[in-house]
Amino acid sequence: MWSSVWVCAVCSFSYRITSQDHNWDLHLPLCCQGLVPDGVEATDVWEEALEALVGDTEGVYNLLEGPEYLTVARVALVEMRPHLAACLTRDWWSMRCSMAHQRVADERSPGLYEELLCALNQAENNIDLLCVSKELTALYHLEAGHLHLYYYDVGRAGQHFKRAREALGMEIELTGALGKRTKWQQEDRPQLVAKVKYMGQPLMAGELPGSTLLPSDLPKDLLLQDDTRLPRPKFRDQDQDVVPDLRPVEQAVLLATLTHLRRSSANDIQLDLETKAYLIALLQYPKNWCLQLSALLLRSHVEATESRAMERSLNQVEELVAALKREEPSRRERLCLFGASLVPPHWELQQELARMLMRLGCIKTALEVFERLHLWEDVVTCFNGLQMRQRAAEVVQQQLQKGETPKLLCMLGEATDNTEHYLRAWELSGHRSGRAQRCLGNHYYVRKEYNQAITHYEKSLEINRLQFPVWQRLAYCALQVEAWEKCAQAYRRCSVLEPDSFEVWNNMSQAYLKLDQKPRAWKALKEALRCKMDSWRLWDNFMLVSTSLGYMQDALAAYSHILGLKERHVDTQVLGRVVKAIVEGQRDPEGREAQGLYRRCSELLGRLTSEVPAHPELWYLYGELTRAHLSPDPQTRHQAMQRFRKAVAATTQRPGWEKDTTTVVAALHRAVALAEAAVTMTEGTSPEAAVTDLNSARMCINGVLVGVRRGQVNVATGEIVEGVQEPLKLLEDKMTTLKAQLDTLRQQT
Repeated sequence: MWSSVWVCAVCSFSYRITSQDHNWDLHLPLCCQGLVPDGVEATDVWEEALEALVGDTEGVYNLLEGPEYLTVARVALVEMRPHLAACLTRDWWSMRCSMAHQRVADERSPGLYEELLCALNQAENNIDLLCVSKELTALYHLEAGHLHLYYYDVGRAGQHFKRAREALGMEIELTGALGKRTKWQQEDRPQLVAKVKYMGQPLMAGELPGSTLLPSDLPKDLLLQDDTRLPRPKFRDQDQDVVPDLRPVEQAVLLATLTHLRRSSANDIQLDLETKAYLIALLQYPKNWCLQLSALLLRSHVEATESRAMERSLNQVEELVAALKREEPSRRERLCLFGASLVPPHWELQQELARMLMRLGCIKTALEVFERLHLWEDVVTCFNGLQMRQRAAEVVQQQLQKGETPKLLCMLGEATDNTEHYLRAWELSGHRSGRAQRCLGNHYYVRKEYNQAITHYEKSLEINRLQFPVWQRLAYCALQVEAWEKCAQAYRRCSVLEPDSFEVWNNMSQAYLKLDQKPRAWKALKEALRCKMDSWRLWDNFMLVSTSLGYMQDALAAYSHILGLKERHVDTQVLGRVVKAIVEGQRDPEGREAQGLYRRCSELLGRLTSEVPAHPELWYLYGELTRAHLSPDPQTRHQAMQRFRKAVAATTQRPGWEKDTTTVVAALHRAVALAEAAVTMTEGTSPEAAVTDLNSARMCINGVLVGVRRGQVNVATGEIVEGVQEPLKLLEDKMTTLKAQLDTLRQQT
């Protein structure tokens, strides 16, 4: 028993060294020389350890420090995990070790993902582990949630973060409060604010003691130097944005909730405002090194596109890089909550800084950083952006002289557009390089040779299915060649890896429509609207599919959204089907009666007829809806007749209407409805008023009859054209009935 505990302790120490050596902490010394056997060079150990870590990945960072520590930790914590049964936290440590391995790999690895899921499932079933304390339970769920989030599983990540909040009894919500955002603002306006409460406890009772770290030990939070905007909103009630003095693990829960929100929501201005509200709460009482760095880095990402905050964003990332080099705080303090915050390795942080410099036009400075860190892909991107492709190829060839790798060969192929380098990388990898096949696919993709691109993308995805951009391009290629089943399948996979991409859901719906799978297209369109609500065309597609499936309530809601984005949008086909469903009392697939939509549809038609008063079909549909009122009275009958009269008038006002057979048939149809409504209108109406309305209807209908008889006569035979005879005869019969009713009422008066 004690031997397994001792092994686990030693290897967890190796994991800690891996996590806090030069890869995440630039100032810490390496001390592996004492572990190297006599006669063996430390560089040989480093190379062998690096080789062992590559495994089925596309490679690991080639300047990785201390890979031997991670190798030792992997052997014991992952490969020997079944022999550590006496260690309660063996699965958790195995999960941490595999996650550290993934973080230093070039791309997401399916093999490591399987390892992580295996360890995660074992830990989930370890009841003793999750019952030690509330804090430990919350910490486990935080790390598990970040794991799922890293591999695009937003749903499972959200479940773990929720369980972490429940373990600590925390409630986090966004609300509004009146305040000012700028220095010169006179009136208080609603501002977003994040609130943290404890379930079953008053706010103050939930406050807990903080850390012993001083603010000077943490990465510095730079102030916003802006002559207009305040560093943070100033609320009318000064305590509105105050949160409890959270413990570090509770701050980690707040950060995880924010991270999940950003991954599960559409990327828009609203999301940035919500993010800032969370960050204000998170940065109020800084006490943990990892959490402070992660929160400030996230704020820098948000502010990187804001003109007034761009300078702080850049300076803040520079400060975070500098914080890695400082002597304080201690190694132990820096490691606290490391797995629950996902602090990036130092090269990723410096890479972020260099990319920001590149966007600002500081290409030379960015190049120096990329070359120092051996980030050759970014070097190639810089030279390509400067139209110096030859220089990019020379840089890669210099590295190839030190030794060929599939990764470098692929980069050379990208720099020279020579597919031979990709094929060489494919052979060198033993047909295991998903990157080589991906690059071949990209080569044919940009040349619009989509069938060849599909072949290579599919081979790449057989090796590594965790490539969102490849799935997206495969789906697009399939769409272009009209391989709809393959297109839908690829977009389904994209939606799993990136559930908040508007383009993915929208294109998936188009594939389903081509496959005549309207229910699946409808669900895909709903997801697309969740990600992007300001596209009237998207709402229009959703409205059409909703109508065809019988979801009239959703169709009306979509129509209202369209009118909010685009004025005077008229779709009589959709409106006609909605009105028909209400008139006939149809039910939608969920059993909801369409008659319950009478009021909403009436309001919509009223709005449309006021905006487009000369549209005859709108008035006709408005009349049909009014005539179908569940409790008709003289007023509704009169309204129905008036709307039919306006429909007929709008039809006959168009010049030359009587010469177009289609328009004539429509006019006759509307005139028949007017005659029927006029006769029905007399019920419950005084004879004098009824005579007036019937006379008005008679004159309107008579105008239709005269126009039809004049414009729809066959010159050769002198008879009404064949397609008009039947509706004309019906209208004449209705006119006879109307006149008889009119004569009767005149006698009464």
